[in-house]
Amino acid sequence: MEWSNENTMIFLNLYEKEGLIWNPKDPLHKNRNAVSDAWKRIKDQLSVNCSIQDLKKKKDSLMASFRPLLSHKVKDSMRTGSAANNVFKPN
Repeated sequence: MEWSNENTMIFLNLYEKEGLIWNPKDPLHKNRNAVSDAWKRIKDQLSVNCSIQDLKKKKDSLMASFRPLLSHKVKDSMRTGSAANNVFKPN
């Protein structure tokens, strides 16, 4: 399935609002029914016709693209000769 940049950004905004999916400190994070309902809410709010499995694959794909960029940013901040408190720390 082809995702436009606009649909990807909408998906990311919806995903960010559903903290119980990605935040392990959320009390409902381990509740499978609540997490499933959150994925359904995201699916229903998207204009893209896709399954929940497609949404999870898209999330995994975006994370796979993000991780190397993040580690590269940390390494670059260490190489500049910055003080230890100026090294980039992801949150």
